Amino acid sequence: MGKLFSYQRFYDWLSPIYATAQRLLPVWRGYTEQVLPWLPRTGAILEIGPGPGLLLEKLAGRYALAAGLDLSPGMLREAQRRLRRAHRPVRLVRGDVTCLPLAAESLDGVTLTFAFSAIPDGPAAMREMTRVLRPAGVLALVDAGYPADRNAMGAALARLWELGGDFMRDEAALMHQAGLQVVERREFGAFNSIRLVVGRKP
Repeated sequence: MGKLFSYQRFYDWLSPIYATAQRLLPVWRGYTEQVLPWLPRTGAILEIGPGPGLLLEKLAGRYALAAGLDLSPGMLREAQRRLRRAHRPVRLVRGDVTCLPLAAESLDGVTLTFAFSAIPDGPAAMREMTRVLRPAGVLALVDAGYPADRNAMGAALARLWELGGDFMRDEAALMHQAGLQVVERREFGAFNSIRLVVGRKP
């Protein structure tokens, strides 16, 4: 619970400046948008940890039903302002990814970018995201991690994420354990320290 509380307080504090920082770092937005080609063309989409709503705004323009779930009230307020200005009908919910307020097999896609590493119970979160996916539904995530070749600079960047309180994981292995078929795993970014992982529900 302490981890969740720290996460909420930190992102509440960060919320007024987070969107500005993302706009000033277009490479970061490019990282998050790596999930877009992998998501289904139509259907119901949920973004976990949408922050100020930059990616969610794009999702709302593509899907009839788009929603965002975040633990931080501050980030949800920022996302709500952005989406209202853009006239995007999106449902925003405050909640915990390990206990999603959704029926089983109710979504066609789930995505999260630089959010999974902040979740203390990664296996529980992965099981819950898998539960709400329909058959053939897709889970696409981007996050930091140790590069497969363990190059010194990439490993150092991953250790910095860990020092900040994040959890470096093998997302592909967790997807497999939760019952997803891993259809893509690709490293990119500075010293291959960022990765895209995509799973599909059988």
